[in-house]
Amino acid sequence: MGTMDCGSVTLADIDAFLAASADIRHDSDPVRGAHAVEVLAGQWHALNLPAGALVLLAMPNSVRLLAHCFAVSAAGYVPALIPPNTPSLRLRELMAALGARALGALRLPRGMDFGRRHDVSGLAVGRFETDGPVRTRPGEHVLLTSGTSGFASGCVFDRGALLRNAARHAASIGQTGPDTVLVNLPLHFSFALVAQALATLQAGGRLIIGGPPFHPRSYMRSIADHGVTLSSLTPVLVRALLHEKRAFPASLRILTVGGDSLPADQVRALLAARPGGALYLTYGLTQAGPRVSTLAAHREPAARHGSVGLPLRDTEAVLAPVPGGRELLVRSDTLMKRRIGAPEGASRRVDLDRDGRDAGTAFLRTGDLFEQDGDGYLYFRGRLSDFVVHRGEKVCLASVRRIAAELPRVHSAATRVSTDRAGNTCFALTLYVAKTQHPGVEAYRARLGRLLRRNEMPDRIEVTANADQHK
Repeated sequence: MGTMDCGSVTLADIDAFLAASADIRHDSDPVRGAHAVEVLAGQWHALNLPAGALVLLAMPNSVRLLAHCFAVSAAGYVPALIPPNTPSLRLRELMAALGARALGALRLPRGMDFGRRHDVSGLAVGRFETDGPVRTRPGEHVLLTSGTSGFASGCVFDRGALLRNAARHAASIGQTGPDTVLVNLPLHFSFALVAQALATLQAGGRLIIGGPPFHPRSYMRSIADHGVTLSSLTPVLVRALLHEKRAFPASLRILTVGGDSLPADQVRALLAARPGGALYLTYGLTQAGPRVSTLAAHREPAARHGSVGLPLRDTEAVLAPVPGGRELLVRSDTLMKRRIGAPEGASRRVDLDRDGRDAGTAFLRTGDLFEQDGDGYLYFRGRLSDFVVHRGEKVCLASVRRIAAELPRVHSAATRVSTDRAGNTCFALTLYVAKTQHPGVEAYRARLGRLLRRNEMPDRIEVTANADQHK
């Protein structure tokens, strides 16, 4: 198996980290203890997959998921965490697009043609037999970008780059070794995996793994019961908490918000709900590894509460003129190395811009419009890319339209984005059919329910009989 090192941390560090971590929803797993990850890595290595083979892990949030993720890396393969509820049809397309060689899950889905099946410490593993080349190399990690570039697309990173990004993010929010961190976002999110799990691993802290799903009452109880000192939320979850008007437990020292922009009035409401507590607003995207900037909102005047702060250490931000505003370009040694899979929509343009700039390190084109004040603080103004944050997760509208257009008698599809009274993003899907005879809205809704994940389902579906109306 060669070296069993995972970047700047050793397997002994990882074993200690996993042993100190706790699950809210799962019992203790047999993968814990001295040399646990090394033993688990040996079981993965015994499958004799090609060196650098991509392995999909479709598991719910748990210490066990992290143990398998580290073990796959230590075995010389490349892990990619995916939603455990991914439909079988989507899994098949994802496997083909990414060139994955194996899938690990608590239960393998029906209808998948696995060449061989294995058991790795109680985890069901199905192998995909293919003659295609291995597209990843040992020491790499793939983060999926289901929201920004279609569900069958990912970003390839060096493991060390993710650890550097995690350390810089931890430093920007004041995370220290004694902190106990609650993870209630899905670990297949780059935000949760890197900025929470890997950051806590490097800081020497303790991880408490919970949801999803998210419920304000159980969230507050988890913080109090486990003495949580640091937690991260998305704006959708923040709004749910503000609506409930529940008092935050005294143990919570740091609260961070990421995944989308938080309106300034909600920033002020969150500060008022935690007098004296630290509140950090963060910006990032998976392609950047993922964190880019941080604002210490509790230390800034109200005029800056609409900002996402200053770039992280060793991260350079440049605004480039584009139609409609100025696009944020980012340069750092934590950027992705390359794309893998089948990007869709606006993200099919070039990601890494090497022309007309310093030779060597490229700038990442974020697809996001920003402004920057004289002190360097960044202000999000809009997006160029074809995605929205819907029900707390990023959704690629191009993927939704493509899947919808493949339904029976549907010639094309369109999406329309709006905002409800609570400030949440909604979108409607219009299906254009050639004839008036079609299965009906509810039949289409049922079909889409088998093809799309919950957050990808449109809030409203319409059917229009004249396909020519779609432009």
